[in-house]
Amino acid sequence: MKTTQSDTNRQMPPSGEVTQVVEHCFRHESGKIISTLTRIFGFEHINRAEDVVQETLAKALQTWPYYGIPQNPAAWITQVAKNLALDLIRREKIFHNKQVEIARLIDQDSTDSTAENASITEKAIADDRLRMMFVCCHPVLPQEAHVALALKTLCGFSAGEIARAFLTSEAAIAKRLTRAKQKIRDARVPFEIPLGEELAQRLDGVLQTLYLLFNEGYKASGGEHLIRVELCHEAIRLTTLLAEHPAGNQPRSHALLALMLLKTARACPLDWMPRETSFASRSRTAPSGTRR
Repeated sequence: MKTTQSDTNRQMPPSGEVTQVVEHCFRHESGKIISTLTRIFGFEHINRAEDVVQETLAKALQTWPYYGIPQNPAAWITQVAKNLALDLIRREKIFHNKQVEIARLIDQDSTDSTAENASITEKAIADDRLRMMFVCCHPVLPQEAHVALALKTLCGFSAGEIARAFLTSEAAIAKRLTRAKQKIRDARVPFEIPLGEELAQRLDGVLQTLYLLFNEGYKASGGEHLIRVELCHEAIRLTTLLAEHPAGNQPRSHALLALMLLKTARACPLDWMPRETSFASRSRTAPSGTRR
């Protein structure tokens, strides 16, 4: 086989680096993509949204070892996922009425290059993720399903990872997730952020779920490790998302986040703390009338 100069000059990523980057990006980007596609498809088609994310993961693992890791892996993943979603809509007759909407979404992201438009896009993504959070923690579901569904849809955990985190079988978690999704479909739970008194009532349920998730990480109920860092990390990340959004920007949200950070600072290395939860960023989003 003849080797060209371009092949010789191409820098292949070190062994294992591609897998690490893909896992990192999907842990942070999959929740955004699934939430946005679920809003477009409807929750009854959330499995198709998850299939799009998995296919994007497979493409990254197949492509990046040969062509290198993109300069902006997150943007690559998001764009490929949206292109795959458009292909799915074109193939599936039930989605024909969604084709214009997903095409507009792709065009908008590719043309919105100004800081103002980028800010609007980020706000829309945050809204979708918060909608998904309230759906995952809906009162129609049993408490044990809340955490599992949040880890699956918002944090990119596989059924196997969730099973290992809670010391149960993968089959049991898969059944729990299937039942939870079916209950949401049967109850026709709206994919929206609650308003008014309903928001105040539902917010407590979301905060309780986030605390349970953190507590399982901070003081694991079993297993080799007393502290499961990845669960603490995801609980802090989701609580930060909630506290920074106008709907969740309440004193009790910030109080829970502060409690998580305090406990984590005592138990974990300082350099482990997620950058997005810096005290400077939280002080900018503290509710009016609260002490900073």
